[in-house]
Amino acid sequence: MIVVSNCNLDFLTSDFKGARLAGLMANKQIIKPKNSPAALGPYNHAVRIGDLLFCAGQIPINPKDGNLVAGDIKVATDRVLQNIKAILDDQGLTFANVVKSTVFMANLADFAGMNEVYGKYFTENFPARSTVQVAALPKAATVEIEVIAHF
Repeated sequence: MIVVSNCNLDFLTSDFKGARLAGLMANKQIIKPKNSPAALGPYNHAVRIGDLLFCAGQIPINPKDGNLVAGDIKVATDRVLQNIKAILDDQGLTFANVVKSTVFMANLADFAGMNEVYGKYFTENFPARSTVQVAALPKAATVEIEVIAHF
């Protein structure tokens, strides 16, 4: 494995530099699982680069009709994690492969309910996690979760 960090490559010609660095970069693969809700904008469900899978934030959208699920934070969190599971399944991964998650919540007072459902999907060797309250989420969702997984 070659690691390049904080290297000044200005002495190389631009043609050589581009070719050399291109060899160090893994190909970007776009992931669009068939069992996932349609994307709400100009983004993809996930992007694989090397042995990492970067999943876009998922909100509680029912993939069958494209609407937010009705219910409390537990229902919403369960739908979000089902949507994440669809992406992971598509790539042959499980929640055990997730190394980092970020939870965005409209109201941190709902943390306990979200955490209860989250713990049913992440049962051991938990990923690193950040949880933040935000002013608003797409479609007025109450929770959004993004993950990074390792193959």
